[in-house]
Amino acid sequence: MNEIKDRVDKLRSYMEDNSLDAFLVTKAENIRYLSSFTGGSDARLLISQDKCYILTDSRYFEQVNRECRDWELVEEKPPGFDRLVEISSRYKRISLEANSITYQFYQELSSKITSQLSPQVGIIENLRVIKDDKELDLLRKSAAISDEVFLDLLQFIKPGVSERQVAAKIGYLLKVKGCDKESFDTIAVSGKNAALPHGQPGPKLLVTGDMVTMDYGGFYRGYAGDMTRTVAVGETSERLIGYYHAVLEAQQIGVAMVKAGVCCREIDQSVRNCLKKYDLERYFQHGTGHGVGLEIHEEPRVSFTSDRVLTANMVITIEPGIYIPGWGGIRIEDTVIVKNGGCEIITHSDKSLLIL
Repeated sequence: MNEIKDRVDKLRSYMEDNSLDAFLVTKAENIRYLSSFTGGSDARLLISQDKCYILTDSRYFEQVNRECRDWELVEEKPPGFDRLVEISSRYKRISLEANSITYQFYQELSSKITSQLSPQVGIIENLRVIKDDKELDLLRKSAAISDEVFLDLLQFIKPGVSERQVAAKIGYLLKVKGCDKESFDTIAVSGKNAALPHGQPGPKLLVTGDMVTMDYGGFYRGYAGDMTRTVAVGETSERLIGYYHAVLEAQQIGVAMVKAGVCCREIDQSVRNCLKKYDLERYFQHGTGHGVGLEIHEEPRVSFTSDRVLTANMVITIEPGIYIPGWGGIRIEDTVIVKNGGCEIITHSDKSLLIL
């Protein structure tokens, strides 16, 4: 596949620029990115300037033949070392993914080969930041499924339904509509529980006047979806309406700022400045957004600590929220594709305050 060749070529260019003879890949998402192999951590890749090895065991031979037949297959089940040592010994300087190997792995490999090992962080993740056309289409599809799920939820949410039932419904619908699994543990919290940014759905029943925050998404062919909407049950209060409009305004300001050339910190600061107008900034407890792709949280981070400048075809979320102890919380989140003159919003569910 052309996109796989392009990705390997980019890694090889990095290797050449940094005098690396080979690159050992152990992180499941990076293995998939570079080879299309979906067997996760039951494999390793070793890439040189003229060879692409995949090391795995016989359970996956047919899968390798289907997904990455151009790779040279070497039989060895991780955490085995013998064949890896045999092949690695051919190369003088080998890069390792420092953020996905253990110290024990590093010590054992370094004791068995004379090659110079160079642990590095985030090399392949930095390649993954800019999505190719195929990746963008998969992310659009994942987002579209989230939108379909939301429409069904509007008919399901009512007084007497529990948070756990809402979360279970979301997980079921994501899979029925085409996702492989949930991108993360679904958040479906209501009333005072909505004050917990990462609250776990519990037995609490929805009651009239509750706010319900739902943060969810699914992996579609390996690519994550992420969307948050907050709705009201039965009726609402002036306080909820006012707070909701403040969060929505902040979220829309964040989305409007997204375009190539803008610093992530500037987006985060603008969102916080908007909430500050309403004396709500102190209740905003996390960053404004994050990258989405083969992982649900990846670079770039849209936060006050990030000096990353957005580039076309990055995919990020914009998700301000407020969390008020003893009252509840509101979060609104879209996933967007960075463009040169703006952004493409790929989550299209209604963001007005819906009373169900």
